[in-house]
Amino acid sequence: MKRFAPIVLTILLAACIQRSYEQNPDPNHTHADFSVWFDGEKVDFSGPEYMSGIPSDEADHHKHLHMHDEIGDVLHRHKPGLSLQEFFDSLQYDFAADKTWLMFVNGEEMEFDLSYVFKDMDAVLLTTSAGSAEVLHQVELLTDDACLYSKTCPWRGDPPAENCIADPAVPCVAPLD
Repeated sequence: MKRFAPIVLTILLAACIQRSYEQNPDPNHTHADFSVWFDGEKVDFSGPEYMSGIPSDEADHHKHLHMHDEIGDVLHRHKPGLSLQEFFDSLQYDFAADKTWLMFVNGEEMEFDLSYVFKDMDAVLLTTSAGSAEVLHQVELLTDDACLYSKTCPWRGDPPAENCIADPAVPCVAPLD
């Protein structure tokens, strides 16, 4: 057991270290975790029809507000001020008008408003579920990958390489590496 003591001590110390988020090195390139649940089923946005920047991309996805790399849980925004409505319009995703939709941002319920402009590292849940236990479960299932792409949680490693497609009036800022 003595030979494992240094390893166990290292693991315990690492668990106690307070990790703090860093500032996004590019405030014009922000990210949010999100999910949409309809009638108790999570909508899968990881399909090629929802992705931007793939060779077969014939859809008119938003150039500055999109998803890519078959990751359907993280929104990428390359220009400030763009709303969720603009994102869903570019996907031609229609929210059923005959359903009552709820919206949660960072675990807090707010008025369902697709004109919402997410902040870097927001966690956005849009759902038709009304039961508190079901909604809590959906909130818990939100990913926490936005910080990886925003480079604000360095302990998780480097994000996958991305092309910086920005509005010329609001260019991407080079990372401070």
